[in-house]
Amino acid sequence: MDKKKVIIITGCSSGIGLETAVLLAKDNGVKVIASMRNLEKKGPLETAAGESLNKSLVIKELDISKEDSVVNFVKNTIAEEGKIDVLINNAGMAQFGKFESVSMQQMQALFQTNFFGAARITQEVVTDMKKRKSGHIIFISSILGLRPFPFMDFYVATKFAIEGLISSLAPVLRCFNISVTSVEPGFVKTSLVDNVPINGQGRSAEYHFALSDSEDETNTLLKTFLAKYLPLFMSHEESVLRVAEVIKDCIYQTKPPVRIQPGDAIREMARGILTDHTGNQVTDEFAAFLK
Repeated sequence: MDKKKVIIITGCSSGIGLETAVLLAKDNGVKVIASMRNLEKKGPLETAAGESLNKSLVIKELDISKEDSVVNFVKNTIAEEGKIDVLINNAGMAQFGKFESVSMQQMQALFQTNFFGAARITQEVVTDMKKRKSGHIIFISSILGLRPFPFMDFYVATKFAIEGLISSLAPVLRCFNISVTSVEPGFVKTSLVDNVPINGQGRSAEYHFALSDSEDETNTLLKTFLAKYLPLFMSHEESVLRVAEVIKDCIYQTKPPVRIQPGDAIREMARGILTDHTGNQVTDEFAAFLK
């Protein structure tokens, strides 16, 4: 059986998933299985992969929101490759807008992809890793899994859920020589940002597009927040390549961290929230940007 390190990455049609797959595949000692829900969107990855395509990088279909897709994908991968060394849970979707504007269907879709899908494929992969006493599970989370962000309530909730899962799972899996890591970037300009639904309406790269002409009090707060805080948050933008490099470095560490932030500014945000035991400091800070 091939001794190459077998790495699965979800959500590779664009952004962090695509960049990470291409970067990791440059190492001849790995086999990257880059997955995506819709293979009609594989063109950009095929182009970026270059000579690695169908050698150290293969593209396969996987919809982590569907049980049969997850089970068959993991089963077939183990049958073909003999093992899975690293799982990178990257697939995700976002949300922005007034709390009351998000429908139950939208809430469930967010959790299905961002939390339940990631948890479910991890269950399948961990079963084999435990038998081999080896493996690494990486979740592409967010600083918003530690630090709240007004008007992204349900997206933030999915990331908090992932962080809770990671923190509880890590000590148990360490007993099986399996590492668990949460990668917590700040603002990363990807299609996830461009396609975010706003106030439960449509998708647009321009945040103001779906705010409507409504001047109700909450919409006014939302617009004020975007004008005041968003430029500050975006000033700490991290490149997709930088995040991919952090992921690669993490994979090859002898003892990978349970939690890692790609940039200094985001690391300071994490330190601040973890020492704010009452929660008042961050609440007051955000409230100031709403006035």
